[in-house]
Amino acid sequence: MLHAAVLLLMVGSAITAALCCLIAGGVLPRAVPWQARQSAVVMALGMVALCAGDGDARILLLVAVAGIASAMLGVVGTRGRAHADACFHRALGCVVMAVCALALLGARSGMAAPAPAGSSHAGHGALVPMSLAAAAGVVALLGLMLVARVRHRADPARADAAGAAVLRGGALSGRILLEAEGVAMVVSLIVMAAMVLLP
Repeated sequence: MLHAAVLLLMVGSAITAALCCLIAGGVLPRAVPWQARQSAVVMALGMVALCAGDGDARILLLVAVAGIASAMLGVVGTRGRAHADACFHRALGCVVMAVCALALLGARSGMAAPAPAGSSHAGHGALVPMSLAAAAGVVALLGLMLVARVRHRADPARADAAGAAVLRGGALSGRILLEAEGVAMVVSLIVMAAMVLLP
């Protein structure tokens, strides 16, 4: 029952993040370009596939490949642009999802091997390095997102520009959606990393 609730939390938060990103893209197209939108959608679909696949090796491999491909596509043409940081964070989220899928794949293939006598944890040799990499990726992503948020609020020129944008054309709702997307993305990644670390 608890496992089902955790899966529901991960999938629900990922879908919420993708929907917020897509809707914010309609309100603030310059702040949420297509690179960011596709990363958010691929991440949500990947997390749904991870839950629905129930450990199927082909689905895990497909999620890993899709996550890496989406991450590469998510930073195309963003260098030097105002939205580059946000695109990079979403792309890094796709990489973390891919690493989590590979960690689960390693755990699955490790469990297929016979366990040595007296050992109750088959396959942890394959699982531990990828699990730690996934957890480190989540921590790094959270740190980068926090630094970007603090830097954005501490920069008066940017704050003035953001304030002016809020006054134009209902951009306040777009900013609220982006904040909600960030929170939902953080929740989904933390839950996924916890699932990999505590299978």
